[in-house]
Amino acid sequence: FGATSGARKQDIIAADANLVGSLNKGKDLAAAAKRVQKEDGFTDVAVHGAPDHIEVFRMIAGEEKGVVLNHRNLAKFLKADKGYVGGNIRLLSCSTGKETGTFAQNLANKMGVAVKAPSDTLHIWPNGKMVIGSSPFKNTGKWITYYPQKGKKV
Repeated sequence: FGATSGARKQDIIAADANLVGSLNKGKDLAAAAKRVQKEDGFTDVAVHGAPDHIEVFRMIAGEEKGVVLNHRNLAKFLKADKGYVGGNIRLLSCSTGKETGTFAQNLANKMGVAVKAPSDTLHIWPNGKMVIGSSPFKNTGKWITYYPQKGKKV
């Protein structure tokens, strides 16, 4: 992994809604996502995820709280976001591409674009390297690209 020598497991960010257990969950993932190499033709969306939903973190009454969203909520947000100019989406979001899940496919259908998502836990190293799998040290998962299915806007 190159510049990962000296990195500790606690330095690695997992974009999994169930695994992240520290304060500033949203800020940690946002910082990690900035280190990831961009992929031509895709807009990165970094959120904590699961096969059927995502989770974003908001400050509510001075405390960071998780808010669960479905693909419709994310599509509405993206369409209103001036930073998203359309086009394909890469979800930096754990397990949102899992074959048994529905999130990435439903988002592709709703947005009418290709959505690339990881099949398992997405670990982001301090140097920006990404590993998909249960361990941050071994890539056992994969990126899966979902395409809109005609007539299936859900």
